[in-house]
Amino acid sequence: MIRPLRIALLSAAAFGALASPALADESGWGEDIEVMAEDEMAAERGGFEINGVEINFGAVVTTFVNGVPALTTQLTWTDAGTFIEETVGDIGQNIGDMTPDELSALGLSGLEGGGGVVISDEDGVTALVHNVTEGALQNIIINSATGRDLTQEIDVTLELPGFEMIQSQLIVEHFGFQISDDLLGIMFYDPGG
Repeated sequence: MIRPLRIALLSAAAFGALASPALADESGWGEDIEVMAEDEMAAERGGFEINGVEINFGAVVTTFVNGVPALTTQLTWTDAGTFIEETVGDIGQNIGDMTPDELSALGLSGLEGGGGVVISDEDGVTALVHNVTEGALQNIIINSATGRDLTQEIDVTLELPGFEMIQSQLIVEHFGFQISDDLLGIMFYDPGG
């Protein structure tokens, strides 16, 4: 009996440690970038309303190169529209600042006007592009480099403010339907049939 309890407690402790929130690290962004506090970030998230239900939606896509943030795109969806903000880290060069000839020389034709970053060094060429729009969260990685660790995090926030109240109203409404059905069953019950 003690062994299953011990396993359950260790599992709960491991889950709690792994489920802790990730905190932003300012080291890879350079001196001009300020990481927002969680409460400030919550105030900036947007939303929209469907049938009287307010829905707040935000997404942050971050691509890391060797553990350092290289490209971050933030999407906020509000009643006023979609807002997209892209931040390029200190690694590489912004694709928007490169000419079509520069991109072509690196084998990256077709990325003109795209939002992203190109890293070209002795290890090879890596292009990172985020296509974050109203209808898509896409990532393009073109890589001919060796020994480069590429990772990506996508943090999606979906909030339903006041959902508890809506849910309780639905429960009361469902309870009313149940009582009505029960009363109809009693009133029109035929004991002989």
